[in-house]
Amino acid sequence: MSSDKVRLGVIGLGGRGRYFARAYDKHPEAELVAVADPNPAALDKVRPLFGDRIDYYTDLDEFLAREDMPSVVVASPDFAHRDNAVQCFEYGKNVLLEKPIAQSVEHSDDIIRAWNEAQTVLCVGLELRYSAIFVAMRDIIDRGLIGEIMTGIAVDNVSVGGNYFYHDQQRLKSYTVSLLMQKGVHTIDLMNWFMDAGMPTKVYATGSLAYYGGSAPNTLRCRDCEKARECPFYVSHERFQMDYDMTVEKEDICVFAEDADVNDNSQVIVTYESGKSAVYTENHFTPEYTRDFWFTGDVGKMYAQYNNECNFLIRNQYRHTDHVDEWHPRSSGGGHGGGDPKIQQAFLDWVRDPEKMDIQMSLDARHATCIGAAAEVSIETGMPVEIPPPPQASF
Repeated sequence: MSSDKVRLGVIGLGGRGRYFARAYDKHPEAELVAVADPNPAALDKVRPLFGDRIDYYTDLDEFLAREDMPSVVVASPDFAHRDNAVQCFEYGKNVLLEKPIAQSVEHSDDIIRAWNEAQTVLCVGLELRYSAIFVAMRDIIDRGLIGEIMTGIAVDNVSVGGNYFYHDQQRLKSYTVSLLMQKGVHTIDLMNWFMDAGMPTKVYATGSLAYYGGSAPNTLRCRDCEKARECPFYVSHERFQMDYDMTVEKEDICVFAEDADVNDNSQVIVTYESGKSAVYTENHFTPEYTRDFWFTGDVGKMYAQYNNECNFLIRNQYRHTDHVDEWHPRSSGGGHGGGDPKIQQAFLDWVRDPEKMDIQMSLDARHATCIGAAAEVSIETGMPVEIPPPPQASF
């Protein structure tokens, strides 16, 4: 195992891409050597941060042709994940791919096949798996404290849904496809992980655009609106604070613009190959911003809550007794409940020693995206949708 720094580049310089670039530039075990974005203006935004210490590319082939850069972070918009990831694997790169893995079952499987062909490292950005609360939940479940899990419920309460998703292109299905993937994939993955019930095989879902959208002109922006001072959805387009410690520029189209068509609430029933089932609910106009979980086993029941303030709670109740156990895991610091720095470290560790790679996690990322994609089809058709098995892996 080499002790040399991992040399890497970043594709896509939106807020998340700039975050990864800055994080790895400061990381003692990594060396940021280049960034790429087809938009020259995006490159200009980061030049003051890195100066002439790194190289800048608008041409992805030129960027990927560098033989001194074996690893790449793909943080481009979701719709570009398939093409960017496949191209990276064609050049034999190790890839840290931001979630969701893609926007459809077919594109997810294209990535799995390209990874299988390349035989390099793939790490999908499911950083919440590394958050203290979810590590603790996994341990409690593995210890059998609630027995074999039979059913599960996972809920995304998203108080910031309007400000995060309905001011910009993410309010459009033509861009986002579904918030079940862009937002929900984290919690859906955790639900699958804790259920440990095998591959998801069938999805039935309902959903609607109940709160956002409406009759406001598509050209109305917060900066020009006469109601800006009293509107709870006002954002400053020049400075918007994300929940992963990054301030970004933000589109400020009115959240009630008439062209919004992405569902702001969804309810999804998932059936697994074991025959067990779970329910996922997503709501983007709740007063609280939490992830809540209930898992019922044949011995007891677990409730857990995650919030951005890292006031974590896990509570177990048990059958035939009044005894209750409670845990309050503490974040080790960093975005996504401490998960961001840990998944960044995991990628470096896997690149140095591919035998450490969690192959199943990347396949699970595919399953979570497939649930979101299938659920959107189910919502549109009113019918259950089956999920095909993934391509065969040969690692």
